[in-house]
Amino acid sequence: MAIKMIAFDLDGTALDDKKTMTPRTKSALEKAVEQGIEIVPATGRAFCGVPEIVTSLKGVRYVLTSNGAAVYEIKTGKCIYENNMPLAQTLPLMEKLEPLEIMADAFVEGLCYMKKKNQRLIERIDVSAEMKDYLVNSRICVENVTEFLREKGADIEKLSILFAKNPDGTFQNKDEVIAILKEFPEFIFVSGGLDNIEVTVKSASKGDAVIKLGKILNIRREEIMAFGDSGNDLEMIRAAGVGVAMENAEQEIKEAADVITRSNVEDGMAHTIETMVFTVH
Repeated sequence: MAIKMIAFDLDGTALDDKKTMTPRTKSALEKAVEQGIEIVPATGRAFCGVPEIVTSLKGVRYVLTSNGAAVYEIKTGKCIYENNMPLAQTLPLMEKLEPLEIMADAFVEGLCYMKKKNQRLIERIDVSAEMKDYLVNSRICVENVTEFLREKGADIEKLSILFAKNPDGTFQNKDEVIAILKEFPEFIFVSGGLDNIEVTVKSASKGDAVIKLGKILNIRREEIMAFGDSGNDLEMIRAAGVGVAMENAEQEIKEAADVITRSNVEDGMAHTIETMVFTVH
């Protein structure tokens, strides 16, 4: 069956380790559009944090954000599908997380809010310089995230929790965070591949959102190909007609995939599109 939608994770998948997209990957995606295929970035990032190199791809119309909690139309910035964490249920969780020395950032209406005091933790987070730049540039600082959310009165797409790394290699307050999250079974938490924790309402996932978008566009599950590498991609890999894991993917993703391709620094996504999709079309 011909592929009509290609959904793809960004970090560790469509983007290389420098957070850029190679000319070959860009060319493969834009050629797919020319052949009538819908290309859909599917990321844990908030809408405001999706890089221009992705949103400016010729023919890309929609982006799946916050691990599937929201789907946005790129041209208008309009949210066409959402599956948010209810504010009333999220505030008690935020109150418990607030005293900890962690980055517990709230994604709301396509934007990302962080506690101003926690900016200093970014230097102690075990990520690349490019990812640190992304964190600085994508966050809006507020004095207290919990109180900000209470005053704003909006539901939350996702909580992104990042941990400072201690000298002994452990992650500060990670065990405490996991214990707190287990007190809130209405939410689910997964890894985005950065030793982080991403929290959404239990029914939200990239897999759920990509199938919902497929229905909006009259594209069946069997006609969807999805690429990913980390825990927040698992449900999308399972949901798609063809699930593709990168060579650099976590073992759980590889086991769930139909195909394992080359790594994100070896144009793995482009290779699979060229060999499996274009040969059919």
